[in-house]
Amino acid sequence: MIYAAVALLRIATAARARSFGQAPSFINGTYALAAAAVAAGVSIKATEQAIDHVTGPYVSDLLEHGLIVVAGVAAQLFLLALRTGRPSRGQTGIRVAVAGLVLALMVVAFLAAPVHDRYVGDLDEAYGMLGQIAVYRLVFNSYLVYVLADIVRLCHRYAFTPADRGIAVSLALVGWGSAICLGYPLSRLLYTLIASVSAADPAVIQLRGSAAAVVGLCVLAVGVLTPRALTAARRWVTAMAGIQRLDPLWRDLTGSFPLVALPTSAPTTVRRAELRYDRHLLEIADALVHARVHAPPDGDLDPVTATAQALAADRGRWRSGDEEPGGCIAAGLLPTVASTAQEREHLLALAEAYRAARTGCARQPQEAG
Repeated sequence: MIYAAVALLRIATAARARSFGQAPSFINGTYALAAAAVAAGVSIKATEQAIDHVTGPYVSDLLEHGLIVVAGVAAQLFLLALRTGRPSRGQTGIRVAVAGLVLALMVVAFLAAPVHDRYVGDLDEAYGMLGQIAVYRLVFNSYLVYVLADIVRLCHRYAFTPADRGIAVSLALVGWGSAICLGYPLSRLLYTLIASVSAADPAVIQLRGSAAAVVGLCVLAVGVLTPRALTAARRWVTAMAGIQRLDPLWRDLTGSFPLVALPTSAPTTVRRAELRYDRHLLEIADALVHARVHAPPDGDLDPVTATAQALAADRGRWRSGDEEPGGCIAAGLLPTVASTAQEREHLLALAEAYRAARTGCARQPQEAG
């Protein structure tokens, strides 16, 4: 399952790096740094033996844990910046100083420990009783408890304040993921305590702590990806809903004027759906320039509804003006627009009114019979 966590975290890192590239800011930068550091740390965990073979015994542990400390302080700064755009100097200074002190203590304890001659298994299992390694693990895991608890607190504070639902869901998931990840450092601290006062081997505690870390990291990765995923899903749903609203009018118009229609790919992605939606709008506008209606529009109705009813009444005879000049060009019956957005609104309203008018025209013969 750790490979699934690595894959999700790398995807999340790519998404956050892209966001930072598109809109550089303190918030996007710290969020991208936090995601990248976690992804790098977990990637090292998945390949630690290969790294130790090149760098020396247990260097992978130091690199992995150092990156997690960087990720922790970056995540704290990101969350603190959500309300103001950048945390205060005091908030930044305290958290950076704590992270720097933790890193320094970990490096000193690691270099002082006699573990650099050969690799003999997991660092905790092989050298857990050494004083230097005990200090190293105590400092690192205590810092993790502090950081994860702070992240959970900040996520709970901010998850219900953003107006953007995607960000709110993201913060909620990041908070839950951090809460699950708390099981890892707590299990390691408990393991050290039990091993120091008892001869029992609390291996089950270690396994459960490792499982909590992997599950929590997966939830964290999903939380990081949530804003972009929800935005993409919302855009796709909006485009598909627009295509559905335009469909009756678009089908009838392109059936009468097939040259205005261009083929588009199936709307299986956001870009394809939006392209088809935009194409349908353009094709309807083009076809309305060619379509002639002979039924007089109802002057008591607004221009859009009147045009829709005239189109529905003359459905199938829009091209008769080519042989018998007369009637009105449908596009000329619509009100003048001042912007592309207003034109889109008019075409959507026309499509809705046309659907209703066509349904009414279809029912009239049945009611008369």
